[in-house]
Amino acid sequence: MIQQFIDREDELAFLKSRLDYDEPQLLIIYGRRRVGKTELLVRFMHENPDIPSIYFLAGRKRWVDNLRELQTVMAGIIGDDLFTRVYFSDYIELFSEFSERYRGQIIITIDEFPYLHDPTRDIESMFQKIYDEIISNTKIYLILCGSSIAMMESMLVYKSPLYGRRTGQWLVEPLGFKESCKFFSEYDIERKIETYAVLGGIPFYLNMFDCRYTVITNIERTLLNKGSVLYREPEFLLREELREPRNYFAILKAISSGNTRFSDILNATGIAKSMASKYLDLLHDLRIIRKTVPVTVTREKIRDTRYYLEDNLFKFWFKFVYPNDGLIESGDVPTVIGRIRSEFDSYTSFAFEDVSKEFLYEIRQDLPFQFEKIGRWWHKDVEIDLVALSERTREMMFVECKWQKKKTGVSVLKNLLAKSGRVEWGGDGRVDHYCVISRSGLTAGAEAFAEENNIMSYDLADVCRVFCENP
Repeated sequence: MIQQFIDREDELAFLKSRLDYDEPQLLIIYGRRRVGKTELLVRFMHENPDIPSIYFLAGRKRWVDNLRELQTVMAGIIGDDLFTRVYFSDYIELFSEFSERYRGQIIITIDEFPYLHDPTRDIESMFQKIYDEIISNTKIYLILCGSSIAMMESMLVYKSPLYGRRTGQWLVEPLGFKESCKFFSEYDIERKIETYAVLGGIPFYLNMFDCRYTVITNIERTLLNKGSVLYREPEFLLREELREPRNYFAILKAISSGNTRFSDILNATGIAKSMASKYLDLLHDLRIIRKTVPVTVTREKIRDTRYYLEDNLFKFWFKFVYPNDGLIESGDVPTVIGRIRSEFDSYTSFAFEDVSKEFLYEIRQDLPFQFEKIGRWWHKDVEIDLVALSERTREMMFVECKWQKKKTGVSVLKNLLAKSGRVEWGGDGRVDHYCVISRSGLTAGAEAFAEENNIMSYDLADVCRVFCENP
């Protein structure tokens, strides 16, 4: 597959804007693995060919080996082979000598910066000194990039030696559905939503599917193929980040099976309460899961909290691949495909809620009110897919998202009206609105009921008009 570089206009604009400052730069760029940080930085350098640049990828190797490799790259910029033979004891000496020999503007990117850490050296204090005593007197545009979100974010807090030195930072997020669609221009809107449900918004994963094949065939070729990168991708990433993957695997499998409350996770895994809480916090810090509370809740409480897998590939893998690895290893892929087919619509319905949320943000100017928050709502056994609200105007919109092949009937709309009365928010002056977003539209009876009760209705044709370049 040809690798595509799609979107990232905001990130590129931010990086480009810092070139206009007549002063040195120290930027912190970070984001989870595979999200496209390296492609972004390489594209930025390529789009500014008049400015010399250095790209250095740090590795899991000895301190001295990373140091010598960066020295070699710098020697190429200077054009002096003798520079490679000089002994430098640390990065301070290296940057000091380089700045003496190279006086012009230059972009220096150190990718996977956390790999420079060494137990015997304080790398952040070292780069603080580099900025204060060396870079501050040059035209060096220094980018420190990393995939360890916790470690990179620790560089942004007050206690970090680099606090107050950095001139900007950017968390590179997964692409939204709108941008993800651009990878599959030949798919119709249903196939695009199904693909997003499987792969999410990680460009590396999106490049693995080929729209010449059906979604199910692509799943078989990648996620169920023992030779494919995606077959063990979540396992590889978890083992890279975690010391006790077995317990984390158990938690993620439990969540993917529908155990979203803390008590349900404890019951499904048998892990002690204190340890489960610690594991969940770390998974949240790694952006693998997300903690969610009802959209009307202002203070997070554990009894209100639900846990969901943040990444769709992880969600699919723990739902269909990990539990069936014995069948896949034995070659019985058709049985696994059968299980996926039987549950695929139910599985995709959760991703359709995320697509619907993004859809409502895109058409917000056309809605009866400008909502400020949107998210799921639940209380005991009552759940509403999406609730949008405005604190300023005390308005709410209750949204039903239906991913089913048959048309949505009157009973669904009546149930939405009934559930809205259970939401205690906004007081007596609250103004309510209603909306249904469906895969197949409404029945004739439901259309009449919606018109009588001022219920807005959208289907996939509407979604496609908003998200597809070629509807």
